[in-house]
Amino acid sequence: MKIFIYITSVTIFLILTFSCNNNNPVNPVDEQPGRRDYVWTVDTINYPNSISRIWGSSPTDVWAGGPAGDVYKTVWHFDGKTWSTDNIFRTFYPESFFGFAANDVYMGSGGGKIFHFDGNEWELLAQLTKDGHKDIIFTNMWGTRISFFGHLAIYDLYAVGAYGDEKGYLNKSVIAHLGSNGWEMLSTNGLKGLVAKLYEDESKNIFVQTIEMGAGEHYDSTLIYEYSDGRYTKLYSSVWDRGTQADISLINGEVYFILGNEIAQRKNNQFQTYLTINNSNFFQRIWGRNSQDIFLSMIDGLAHYNGTDLEYLFKYNKPSTYIFETVIFKKEVFCLVIDYVNNLNLIYHGKLK
Repeated sequence: MKIFIYITSVTIFLILTFSCNNNNPVNPVDEQPGRRDYVWTVDTINYPNSISRIWGSSPTDVWAGGPAGDVYKTVWHFDGKTWSTDNIFRTFYPESFFGFAANDVYMGSGGGKIFHFDGNEWELLAQLTKDGHKDIIFTNMWGTRISFFGHLAIYDLYAVGAYGDEKGYLNKSVIAHLGSNGWEMLSTNGLKGLVAKLYEDESKNIFVQTIEMGAGEHYDSTLIYEYSDGRYTKLYSSVWDRGTQADISLINGEVYFILGNEIAQRKNNQFQTYLTINNSNFFQRIWGRNSQDIFLSMIDGLAHYNGTDLEYLFKYNKPSTYIFETVIFKKEVFCLVIDYVNNLNLIYHGKLK
C-alpha cells in the first residue's frame, strides 16, 4: 500500500496502522480466561471525516477525535450515556489522546502541539520543535505517572510521531519525553520512519514501532526496535500490508509483537511465538487485559482469544469496515470503527453480562 504525500497520508496511515490503545487504564486482573458474553450496542458519531483516536479513564469518561473535519466538532466525549462535542472552534485536530485520570488528559496534534485537559477545558501545554522543524505531528502518546509530590505529579510520558522528509513523507522520526525536567526531544538517530508506538514493559525494556513510507526497506515498511542506552537496535522489519505488517501491543505490562500471523513475546533476546493465527482475515492488531483475554482485529469483525481458542465476538454486516482502536476496561470495551461504504464513524460498545 503506497502513501504518497504527507498531508494526504495522515488519515490513511491512521486508519490502516494505528490500533494503539492497548495502553488504556485497565484494572489489574489475574491471568484468567477472558469472558465472551458481551452485549453490544453501536453509536454513531456525526463527523465528516474518519475519527481515528480513542482513549478513556473509565466507561463514563471516553475521548475521541481525528484529523481534518468540522472545526467545531474536533473533540468528542462520552459520559456513560451519550457522545457529544463541545462545539468549540479549533484550528487544530486531535491526532492522539492519552491520560491518567478524568482531570489529567493529554492530546497531541500537528504543529508540534500538545494540549492538556484539567477536567474543565483544553489548554495548550507545549509546542515543540525538532532541528528547527515545527511541522511535527504527534500521532501517538503513552506513559506512566510515577509519583506525586504534594499536588505535583511526576510523569514518564512519551509523545511520538514524525515530520515530513524532503519528499513529503512522514519519515523524520520524533520522540518527545515529559519527565521531571519538563519536555525534551530524544535522539532518534538510528530510527527510520514515523514513530507509531512506544511502550515500556514491566522489566523496563522499551520497544518502538515505526512506519517507513515510500522507498523504504520494503517499499512501505513496518519496523520494530529496542531502545537501550541511547541506541535503537532493529529487531524486525516487514512489508506494510495486511498479512505481513508488524505491530506491538502492551498487555498487562508485557509487550506483544505481531509479526504477520504470529503473536510473539520477547524472551532471552529472541522472539518466541505465543500464538499463531491461522485465519487470513487477521489484521495484525491486538489489544487485551491479559494473555488469556486478547482481542484481535479481523477484516470482518472482532475476534477473541481466551487462552484456548479463537472466537468472533461480532462480525460486520457491511464490507470495508475496520477497527481503528479500542479502549478496554474491566467489564467494558469500546471499539472505534469506520464504515467506509456509508462514511460512518461507529462506536461498538460491549458490556459483559
